[in-house]
Amino acid sequence: VIVNAFDRERKVSRDKETNEDIGNRSSRALARAGASITVTSLTDLVAFAISSSSALPALASFCAYAAISIFLLWLFASFFFSATMVLDERRQRDNRRECFCCLTRKKSFDESQNESGEGFEEGVISRYFRKYHAPFILSKIGKVIVLVVFAGLFGFGVYGALNLDVEDSQRAFVPSGSYLNDYLTASDEYFPSAGIDVTITFEGMENIYADRQALAELDQRLSGKSTEAPYIAEPVSDDVYRNVMGGLKSYLDESGTAAIGGVDLGDDGWPTTTADFLTTIASYASFTGPGGEYATDLSWSEDRSELLAIRVKSEYVRLTKSSRGKIIDDANRQIDAMDETR
Repeated sequence: VIVNAFDRERKVSRDKETNEDIGNRSSRALARAGASITVTSLTDLVAFAISSSSALPALASFCAYAAISIFLLWLFASFFFSATMVLDERRQRDNRRECFCCLTRKKSFDESQNESGEGFEEGVISRYFRKYHAPFILSKIGKVIVLVVFAGLFGFGVYGALNLDVEDSQRAFVPSGSYLNDYLTASDEYFPSAGIDVTITFEGMENIYADRQALAELDQRLSGKSTEAPYIAEPVSDDVYRNVMGGLKSYLDESGTAAIGGVDLGDDGWPTTTADFLTTIASYASFTGPGGEYATDLSWSEDRSELLAIRVKSEYVRLTKSSRGKIIDDANRQIDAMDETR
């Protein structure tokens, strides 16, 4: 852009220009092209600078590097390149060679380029745009064609945006030759029901005790939700579904409390008080208790005098789809699953 503007400002042959004339021509060229390169560089810099705040470290680093590079390129073009362009124009005026400035040409630079020497002459591309391109798009038929084409592109863009699927996948970050792709492919084929874990947390000892029966029967509420949103896997095994309240209730019904505190049970099969419930669940879900597999699903106060929260573990079915011959995450169903889970 700068060089083109610099060449267009030349009104006489090179051998008639003084150093001051070349400097003035450079000033006029930068006045014409400087605004263009500044606006273009500024918009690109801002776009990359905003993207540098991305949560993806690789993308953030790339955008930050690009933003800094664009600024440095603008400095380079505005200062160093413009100055060396003037020096190169002096070299051409003095008929000196490119890499061997101490040697001169027999013919002037204008003669070697078949130029008339009366100033800047348009090239093939410039003549095409001036003689053919601009007159055509400004004609009646040209205006109609331009409007129809861009209206079609706009309509196609709107249609595409409305039907755009989110196909972002962590698998896209795995190199094509990695063994991890083989593992994921085998997992998709042989274990299609294994998906992302879902953990439901219930807080407050009083609330947990008050809702003890509902929590124990939570698997009934989660059943039948694997084929439609929220796509939670059927609670048919401990690998898929783990609930300390359900495990405790089954143990109380079968074995009572003799081995886990010996407290009395009410008519509903549960300890009759919050304190008794705390003693029972603490003994049952200890690492050495009959429900030791649930030990990490309970959160206690520092002195273990209060149960702060429990968690129930389940999982989604595998929400994937085939796209262009590859298995990727089905983002639309994942979004539906998260919305329905809430």
